[in-house]
Amino acid sequence: MAGQLDSLLKNVAKQIVSDLGNSFDSSIVYTRKASGSYNTATGAYSTSDTTYSIKAPVEFVISREDDGRERREAKVYITPDLIGDSQPDFQDEVTLTYAGSTRVGQIVNIDTRQGGQTYLFTLLVRF
Repeated sequence: MAGQLDSLLKNVAKQIVSDLGNSFDSSIVYTRKASGSYNTATGAYSTSDTTYSIKAPVEFVISREDDGRERREAKVYITPDLIGDSQPDFQDEVTLTYAGSTRVGQIVNIDTRQGGQTYLFTLLVRF
């Protein structure tokens, strides 16, 4: 029974995120930051990042002034399949494009919904 419930929740979350993401006029690029390596001979640090162009619902939470600058925070709802069936990490980046503006955001909180399998991530992104 638990496996069936997990599968049902996973499919429902995937469908809702897909439907809502396709209905909004915004685009998201999720950048999965890979572990880097340091080349001691050249002194260079390099990573091989993976990017995913996704459609996902975005809920704008707050916009306020912070030391003379505007600070925005938003919730982004994604399912594991949208980011290569991986777990989000605080090092990853979310680039939001909306109303003709593109902003790179920092993930400041990750809420994972799961039973026997993970079916939804809610990311709080500051940009």
